[in-house]
Amino acid sequence: MDVVYLALTVFLTLNPAPMTFDPAPVQVGPTQAYRATRAVKADARDRADRERRRWRAERRRIEREKAARKAAREAAREAAARAAQSTAVYGGGVERWRGLALEVGWSEAELPTLLRIIRAESGGNPRAFNASSRCSGLLQLHPCWWDGRWSFDPFDPRLNLAYGLKVKRLSGWSAWSVRP
Repeated sequence: MDVVYLALTVFLTLNPAPMTFDPAPVQVGPTQAYRATRAVKADARDRADRERRRWRAERRRIEREKAARKAAREAAREAAARAAQSTAVYGGGVERWRGLALEVGWSEAELPTLLRIIRAESGGNPRAFNASSRCSGLLQLHPCWWDGRWSFDPFDPRLNLAYGLKVKRLSGWSAWSVRP
């Protein structure tokens, strides 16, 4: 024991620094808890990014649906305006076509028969179309009368009445099922 005591005394007297205990070495790399925290945060960021992308895709889908509904409403409005245009210009009922018929050349004597034919064939609807016979317009003109002969829109009331007058002059009232 004296030898140990002597060695310690020599060591302490020769050592210029006082005797201290060194602390534990500092870790240079991240700790396990730090790595776990970073992993949790990265997962949270990934989930938030996925949710953000899903939300943006949903917003784009909703905007597309809104635009489609708006376009459909506009198309319906335009179709209603086109359908109502003839009513606004010529009045209501079958009698609304009297003035236009006189303008395109029908005589006053032919008007009662013409209006009876319009009432029976289309009910006064210039957009009337019979799918089975392909007859169309106010006078329900068959395509055989105008197809290839004239440039003709059968749904235009003015043209339908004008071409109906041509048909009447070519074949009389026999072109229609309603006779005078």
